[in-house]
Amino acid sequence: MRSNEVRSLGDASREDLLRAWRYSSKLAKQRAGNFYYAFIFMPVNQRRGIEALYAFCRAGDDAVDEEHGDRAGLVNRLRRRLDICYRNCWVDDLTLSLTHAINSFGFERRHFDDLLLGIESDLTVKRYPTFNDLRLYCYRVASTVGLHCLKIFGCDNSRSRSYAENLGLGMQLTNILRDVREDFNRGRIYLPQEDLQRFGITDQELFSHSNAHLLKELIHWEAARAVSLFQKAESFLEPIMKRALFAAEIMAAIYRRILTKITELDQFEHRVELSGSDKLSIARRVFSEALK
Repeated sequence: MRSNEVRSLGDASREDLLRAWRYSSKLAKQRAGNFYYAFIFMPVNQRRGIEALYAFCRAGDDAVDEEHGDRAGLVNRLRRRLDICYRNCWVDDLTLSLTHAINSFGFERRHFDDLLLGIESDLTVKRYPTFNDLRLYCYRVASTVGLHCLKIFGCDNSRSRSYAENLGLGMQLTNILRDVREDFNRGRIYLPQEDLQRFGITDQELFSHSNAHLLKELIHWEAARAVSLFQKAESFLEPIMKRALFAAEIMAAIYRRILTKITELDQFEHRVELSGSDKLSIARRVFSEALK
């Protein structure tokens, strides 16, 4: 295939599809980290769909985290590639796997549009005045992905959508707490400015040694907020939904364990990580419980 040649999904050979699926699968295995342990228990067709979705999201994250080059241009290029997918076409492995997933599961374009708005905001927005401002960002970059996943899981209804929205908010807030030092080094503070003011911390003094106790109190405050979001998500999860949503529950359990470990810290210089064996143990437990 010539570079950048746009082709119809119907023109994709079995070999083309296998190559595209291998691309997304390899990327997920190498980069998905916490999410990968939810993917491995999924049926093949669902796993291919969620890996294609992950590959697209990963491309967006990589675009805004690029230290050199035209980051805005990379995001716009990703938007154009999405346009191609919704024309039922493809130009590369990423777009082929995603176009196939869109056809298989009926992903709604509006959730991708919101996701891209969230990704794009990282190019210019470095502070969030209030939690409501941060909540919108978290919805765009996390809850939208969960709403797509409901299509893959075959459990898309009003309760599951509320579950996915709140779970996404809780997971993204956990990410923010986990990466607070790394983001600070990049000039970003996602913690709401109103909350920093609540604890008497300025941007410049966030990691000041003299403010360590205040930062710890702030992190605990935000962690309690994340816990409440996980609990709210759980309140929408009916027993009959647990089997279909076991992958989401694996992700939730892993993230809640990370959140617990964050609250056990005295300093926040390094991100909390779970070992592969810990994540696999959590995944197996949640999967077994879902099958009961």
